[in-house]
Amino acid sequence: MPLAPRTLAALLAVAARLDAAGVEWLLAGGAARALLGFAARPADLDLETSRRDAAAAAAALGLALADDVGGGRASLRGRGRVAGVEVDLSGDLEVAGPGGRLAPDLALQRAWAHPREVAGRRMRLAPVEEAVARAIVLADWDTLARVAAQAREGRGAAALRPAYLSARLSSAAASAAR
Repeated sequence: MPLAPRTLAALLAVAARLDAAGVEWLLAGGAARALLGFAARPADLDLETSRRDAAAAAAALGLALADDVGGGRASLRGRGRVAGVEVDLSGDLEVAGPGGRLAPDLALQRAWAHPREVAGRRMRLAPVEEAVARAIVLADWDTLARVAAQAREGRGAAALRPAYLSARLSSAAASAAR
C-alpha cells in the first residue's frame, strides 16, 4: 500500500465518516497521487467538497470551517486531525493568478475522478490534472516540478489527460485575457 499505515487508517476513518454523512468528496493532494502510483509520500490528507457539502463534511470530521483567502486561493476551509493525521478540507476551492481564474468545479472533478478500491472501500481520487491546472494558473512552477518528479519516480502513475486540462485551462485563459 502506498500510504503509511497511520495515513491509511486516517483515510479509512475519514471515508467512513464522510460517507455516513452523505457528503460528496474527493481525496486530493499527495495522498491521491500516491494511490495513483505517483512517488508521493503524504503526511496529511487533502479533501475537496462543494460549498454545499462543506458544513456536513466539517461536522462529520470535527473541523471548524472558515473562509480562507490567500496565495491565490479562496475556499471554505477546515483543518484538524483525524486518527492523528492532519486533514485539510476545502469547499469550493477557487484559484486565481497570472494565468487567470479557475472557478470551483467539483462536478467536473468528480466526473474525471479516478475510482479506487482502498482497503476494501471505494473512493474517488481527484484528477491529478486539477493540481496541474491550478499550478499553471498560479504560475507555481515548484508544484509542477514536484508532480512531474513524482510521476517519473512512481510505479505506473496515471498519465495526464489533455482533455481535462484543456477544459479547465480554456476558462482560465479567457478570464486572463479580460
